[in-house]
Amino acid sequence: MIEQLHSRELPAPGNCRKGIRYPTRVIDLSHALPNKPNMANNIKKLRERAELTQQQLADRVGTGKSTIVKLERGERPLHDRWLTRISEALDCQPTDLLDDDVAIVGRIGAGGSISYDDVGSDDRIARPPETSGQLVGLEVQGDSMLPKFDPGDIVFISRNHDGVDPADIGAYCAVRLTTGETYLKRLTRSPASNRFTLRSLNAADIEDVELEWATPVRAITPSAARRFR
Repeated sequence: MIEQLHSRELPAPGNCRKGIRYPTRVIDLSHALPNKPNMANNIKKLRERAELTQQQLADRVGTGKSTIVKLERGERPLHDRWLTRISEALDCQPTDLLDDDVAIVGRIGAGGSISYDDVGSDDRIARPPETSGQLVGLEVQGDSMLPKFDPGDIVFISRNHDGVDPADIGAYCAVRLTTGETYLKRLTRSPASNRFTLRSLNAADIEDVELEWATPVRAITPSAARRFR
């Protein structure tokens, strides 16, 4: 069960170094809002190759045409259940539906005083092997998570819920505080109810904070590997 946490303004924790603020008018990592970046996929190409209309594909999948339209445009998350149903309808592998590249949509703080810096939705990187569903990439800035995460590494996350899933406690996660900062930290519970401590590997922890959401890191592309794409 996912714990839904209430968003309210909090004073910045005393030992909390400034994270990255993502203005929603520039980029939105919340699955609930309509202005999130579109996620490219191959549904339209494979549907047309199969000589199916959007309505015919919708009938095979058991949904409405408007849903297929939104999925093709990347306006609706392509969750695993859609990958399974659509790939069966089009007689292809689920991975065939996924775009080969993932958008790098911003930067995430791993320490240091970092201001928001939009890298633009045109910057893309190869999808990590053996990953499914829709991903976004975030470039690591700061050195508090060395040696596991280097500055310039790309971490890949999926945003499909708000709040905190108890299964993610102890994992390395992208987290957003209710005060707006977004960090890359190890997620642990605090003694206080509905609060969390964000663990660093070589810097002070960020203690007793409320979170808007947390989502685990699903894959990493090291900064050195980006030179060879």
